[in-house]
Amino acid sequence: MRIKSFFVAAIFAVSALFIGTAFAQENDENEAILARTQEFYNSGNYLKAIESINQAIDLKENQKAFPEKVRLMAEASYFEYVDALQKEAVANGGRVNAKNFDKYILQLELHPQAASQRIFTIVESLFENELEALAAERQKYTNGNAGKWDKINDRIEFLEKKQNELFDVVSGRIPAEKIKLELAELEMAKLDRALRIAVLCVGVLLIIVVIILIVIVYKNYKRRKQAQMHFETSMEVISSMGKDFQENPDLAAAAAEQSKKNSLATKALLGKADGELSKQIMEFFSTVEHRKMLADLQNKCFALGDKIDKYTFRQRTSRKVSELVLKVCNEAKFNHDVALVCYCASMVYDAGFLSVPKSILTASELTMTERQKIREHVHSAAEYFDFVPEQIRPVFLQAAEFHHENMDGKGYLAGLSGAQIPLIARVIRVCESYISLTSKRAYREIMDSDAAVKELKSKAGVFYDSKIIDLLEKVI
Repeated sequence: MRIKSFFVAAIFAVSALFIGTAFAQENDENEAILARTQEFYNSGNYLKAIESINQAIDLKENQKAFPEKVRLMAEASYFEYVDALQKEAVANGGRVNAKNFDKYILQLELHPQAASQRIFTIVESLFENELEALAAERQKYTNGNAGKWDKINDRIEFLEKKQNELFDVVSGRIPAEKIKLELAELEMAKLDRALRIAVLCVGVLLIIVVIILIVIVYKNYKRRKQAQMHFETSMEVISSMGKDFQENPDLAAAAAEQSKKNSLATKALLGKADGELSKQIMEFFSTVEHRKMLADLQNKCFALGDKIDKYTFRQRTSRKVSELVLKVCNEAKFNHDVALVCYCASMVYDAGFLSVPKSILTASELTMTERQKIREHVHSAAEYFDFVPEQIRPVFLQAAEFHHENMDGKGYLAGLSGAQIPLIARVIRVCESYISLTSKRAYREIMDSDAAVKELKSKAGVFYDSKIIDLLEKVI
């Protein structure tokens, strides 16, 4: 029993201590607010005094016994401010500052504890004077300027509502909580409206951004298509070489001179037969050290091929041609290493185009000199093959130099025919033409696989090796 009494006493003691501590903290906070309010009041800054004492009112508003010193400080601050408003109104011909008056009335509604008879006397006077002045002003616009009349009338209705509302709140007929709730709803409505406006603005901005992006993408597309069309025109230069030479003997002589300069390189490239070169590749990759180079070689060829395609406005042409070359080589039962070397070489056979100025590649019309510059791209490829091991580099050079040769000996560069043309060049010639025929061009529609093969077969023995066409037909 004694133990139970002890625990009850302890609980009461702790509760009393907690309540006493909370009360002391609240009292300290209250005193700090009063002291700050007094400073604002003494300095004549009555608006700040009102804002400060409102904090003390909010702390005590739910208590039945409202602290007298808080009420007195609040009444004094509210009175001095409205008295200053009245004096300002008198100095301005009787019209109160509407913005400041509205703020004051709102604060008085929210904190009716501060109201007193002398405050009501001034507030009522300001209401009546302002309403009379507005009514007189409204009469001026009875027969015209409906917009101005409506604006004054709205102000009169607002003041009449606030006048009745204020005295209802102070008299207790309307609780201040209702005014706070209405204000909260009004703020939410403003926030909702602002949010909708913000969403609308963001939506409009996004639409503008999308339109701009579409315009940019379309312009880039048009520019790219035009550049691609001009490049395709430039590619026709190579096939029209014979006609140019007939029309311009000087150009034919210059081409012959250039061929002499490259004759030693050409002989060196053709010095080994395809079988002998294949054997050399297999011997090179027979060591573990050299086999490790293969992955790096493929990666560098991928990068160079992508660079060539970007420069010549052809989408993934190097990848498409090289993948088809690899399929043909596998179908022909090439040694695995030889097939991979051919695969790599056919990614970069057009590297010489990187040495041709872009202004020439995209020109709509070309001079004879510019046309010759395009043809010479086959000679320039070698300068981009430094990363290729010397033992397998001949395959890359053969692919670059001779992929425009024709089976009938009327092609470009060396006028080789039949089996004189290196095998890699003959394979690329067929595969490149097939990819071209099955891709969209500005001057013709896309061909399907059957139509493309039929077109290639129609020129077998003239442009293309018929055996390679047969292999191609099996793998597509």
